[in-house]
Amino acid sequence: MLFRYISRMAPLSPHLQIYKPFLTMIFSISSRIGMIAFAFSLPFFALWVGSINLLPGFHSSLNSLINFFPIKLLFIFWFFIFNHHLLNGFKYFVWSYALGLDLNRVYLATYLILILNVIMTICFSWIILS
Repeated sequence: MLFRYISRMAPLSPHLQIYKPFLTMIFSISSRIGMIAFAFSLPFFALWVGSINLLPGFHSSLNSLINFFPIKLLFIFWFFIFNHHLLNGFKYFVWSYALGLDLNRVYLATYLILILNVIMTICFSWIILS
């Protein structure tokens, strides 16, 4: 009888709702979700770059569309997602050599990635909006 009561209260396995979100978990989940969004945007990016030589008229109309402010904000967000995944990839590359795996260095690397990503995005925003 006691086993039935305990089994109804406790989940069978740990779930994300049980854990308090911490920075490395948020970075891991957001990197995966961001790359899904990034993958959906790549055909449009390839169309824009590919139209430079093949369809110059279409490329100029795409450039006029890209110069709208909301589209520029979308590019800034796209750049942030790309940098987030790229910098996390460098962190995982360093981890593959078993370097920086203690908890203090993991959080240091995560905060460093966040700061670098914000700085890179601010620089990109300054370039694209000027």
